[in-house]
Amino acid sequence: VQRPLATVVIGGLITATLLTLVVLPVLYSIFGKRFKVNKKNTSALAVAFLLFTSLTYAQEPPKTLEELIAISIVNNTGLKAQKLKVKESDALINSAFNFDKTQVYYEYDENNRAVNNEPIKVFGIQQDFQFPTVYFSGKKVNTANLNVQQSAYGVQEKRLKRQLTSNYYEYQYLKEKEVVYKRLDSLYENFANIATRRFELGETNYLEKITAQSKQKQIGLKLLKAQQNITISYNDLLKIIQSKDSIEVVIEPLSKIALKVTSINDTPEMDYYRNKMNLFNAKNRFEKQQLLPDISLNYFQGTNPGLNTNLHGYQLGLKIPLLFGGQSSRIKASRIAEDIIEEETNDYEIQLKRKYQALKSQLFQYEKELDYYENEGRQLSDEILKTANGSFRNGEIDFYQYILSLENAYEIQLNYLENLNNYNQTVININYLTL
Repeated sequence: VQRPLATVVIGGLITATLLTLVVLPVLYSIFGKRFKVNKKNTSALAVAFLLFTSLTYAQEPPKTLEELIAISIVNNTGLKAQKLKVKESDALINSAFNFDKTQVYYEYDENNRAVNNEPIKVFGIQQDFQFPTVYFSGKKVNTANLNVQQSAYGVQEKRLKRQLTSNYYEYQYLKEKEVVYKRLDSLYENFANIATRRFELGETNYLEKITAQSKQKQIGLKLLKAQQNITISYNDLLKIIQSKDSIEVVIEPLSKIALKVTSINDTPEMDYYRNKMNLFNAKNRFEKQQLLPDISLNYFQGTNPGLNTNLHGYQLGLKIPLLFGGQSSRIKASRIAEDIIEEETNDYEIQLKRKYQALKSQLFQYEKELDYYENEGRQLSDEILKTANGSFRNGEIDFYQYILSLENAYEIQLNYLENLNNYNQTVININYLTL
């Protein structure tokens, strides 16, 4: 019985038992007494309802890899934090249009007199602006930074999928390994009991008895270690998924993962580096824009008690950077930063290509080993087990030859599972290629 089916069957049995032993008697006690409702009946009904509800939730179906990925994308706090960084960058785009505070002033100067030779009281408002193109250049910097954060989110999401997929197939591998060790444990346990009985009947020596017991203990420890590794692998999955609800992983037969056709230049990481290059290019243009003059606008009006009207005036000024040595240094530094990110991009691309080639070589080797098992190893393992069991029952081989045959047969199966897991992990690293 496969695990999902077993879960449904067991859940159905438990449900039927609760209905028979709890729910039906409670309903009979309630409705069998002319619908007399009291606190006792209400409490009993509530208990029955809670039991039935908890059982319904307990029968949540196991999750596939695609479902686990969808849950983790929603729940993973690291991914949530990166998504907030994207929102933060988006909110900052229009912060480029950041104007200086408006100056409102009052001025009284005895030297500033009107035609009636009376001092003028002046009220005015002044506003300073950067050159208009500077604001749009700053917006381009903020937009480029948003693109960087979006591509960084894509990189982190890809890493999450890669790690979750890797842990998922590691979990499936360990479950398959547990099945093999359970077979061995059962086999050696029966064999140890037979050896003990044969020793008691005087049909074998003491060495055969303790050897059988020793082998059984060794396999038992390996089984225990395999089960502990399953628990560790499951917890690794939960660390990524970060769901508040209990998660059961579907158990599926371990098989080869399909290799996807991927382009090194078409990856979130390369998008990230390209967007960083665009960002530093935008920053360089922004620093150059700082050499443009600022604009100052001033409007004022004045009067005194002897005038029948207000005197109006305005002032337009330019702030020209005559001393621009510091700004020239910033422009030079931003140009160097462009060169740095360009070299980092080239270095990343070179290393990524080298890693891709290395992974393809590993994959080719694992594929050859898997081909051996699928074409010869599986049949050889089955034949060894069949022949060893028959020969030992017929007395054609002794105890030690039988043990050696079992170990060889199951070693072939375990090696196949290990190679299959290595193959799948390599495919995952290629499908989600990153350094």
